[in-house]
Amino acid sequence: MMKKFVVLLALSVLLLGAYAQVQVYPYGNLPEKAVKGSSVTYALPTTTFKMTVSVSRVQEVRGYFADYAESLLGLTNIIHQTNSYYRLNSVDIEPLKTADMTQCFVAFSSNAETVNAWNAAQLAVPGELPDMVPVSYQTHTAELPDFFKNYADISYTQQSESFVDTKIIDGVVTQVPASHTKTVSKSFESKAREAADAIMKSRKDQYALVAGEQETPYTGEALQAMLAELKNWENNYMSLFAGVTIEDTMVYVIYVTPKNLEPTVAFYFDVNKGFDAENGTASDAYNLSFSRFYSKFRENADFQYPHYGYLTRSCRPVHVSLTSKNGKLHDFGVFNMYQAGAIEVVNAAPKAPLDIKTIGFVL
Repeated sequence: MMKKFVVLLALSVLLLGAYAQVQVYPYGNLPEKAVKGSSVTYALPTTTFKMTVSVSRVQEVRGYFADYAESLLGLTNIIHQTNSYYRLNSVDIEPLKTADMTQCFVAFSSNAETVNAWNAAQLAVPGELPDMVPVSYQTHTAELPDFFKNYADISYTQQSESFVDTKIIDGVVTQVPASHTKTVSKSFESKAREAADAIMKSRKDQYALVAGEQETPYTGEALQAMLAELKNWENNYMSLFAGVTIEDTMVYVIYVTPKNLEPTVAFYFDVNKGFDAENGTASDAYNLSFSRFYSKFRENADFQYPHYGYLTRSCRPVHVSLTSKNGKLHDFGVFNMYQAGAIEVVNAAPKAPLDIKTIGFVL
C-alpha cells in the first residue's frame, strides 16, 4: 500500500512539474511576483478580411442628333440627358490570419528547452499585415471616342444656280448660258439626315459584302477586315444619335477585422458620391454579416490566472455575406474565423517543445 502511494505521489510531482513549465498571464496584468525564468509575449490570432472593391464612374453623354434618333432611325433606347453616376462592380474577400492586439498574453517558463524554442520564435520574422489605409488605383481611364469628340460636320454647302445671260457680242444680242455659286448654311436636321444616310450606306455595303454581290472575290481575311471597318463606321455615326457611355474603373483594397460576429461596416457606397472606406451614412453602409454553424463557446479568459498552459484560439466555420439597406448583395460562402472559436488551454508540456508561432504572433 505504501509503495503504491509513493508511486502516485511521484507521478503527481512529475505532472505538476511538467504543467508548471509554462504559466500564462494576460499582458498588462502581471502579478507582482511573476514566475522566475524567461518569458515571451504573444497575441492570439484573429481573422482579417482583405476586401477588393471595384467601382466604376459611368458618364453618359447625349448624342448630337438625339432629337432625330427616333424619326430618322427608329431608335428609342438612347441617352436623352448627359449625366454621371457610380456603379459597384464587384467585391471579393480573402481571409488573413493577423494578430489580435486585444488578446495578448505573457508566458513564463524556467524550462531550458521551452525557452530555447521561444528564442527561436522571436528570431523569426513574424507575418505583417499590409497597410490598413485604403489603397485605390485606377485600372482603366476612359475617354470620349475620337470620332465623337472631334466630330464637326461641315455647316455650309455650296449651291449652284444656272441661268441665261444676255450679252451683246459684235453688235449682236446673244444669250449665253451662265452659272452662279453661293454658300448656304445647312440646317441641323439636314446634318442629321446626312449622318443617318451614312449609317444606311454602311449597312447596305455590309449586306453587299456578305451576300457576295461584289465582283471581286475577296479572301476571308480581307472580307472580315472590310466588314469590321464598315461596322465601326456605322457605330461611329450611330453614337451621334444614341449617345456614348464611358467608364473610369477604380479598384480599392481595404482590410476589415470584425471584433465579433455582429454585422461589421466594411465600406460606404452611394451612386452619386461613390466609394468611401470610412465615412458615410447608415443608408450607404455595406456590411459584412456572419452566420454561425456552432453556438458560442465560453472563453477560458474569464477564468482565474495563471494558466498552466498556453492560451490559444481555435477556428470555426462561419457563413459570410455582404448586405446593405437593400438586403443581401453577395454570398461569399463559408470561411474559418478565429472570432467564432474559443480561447482554450493547450498542454504546456507536450512531448516536443511547442512552436508558439503556431498558436499566435510573437510580439
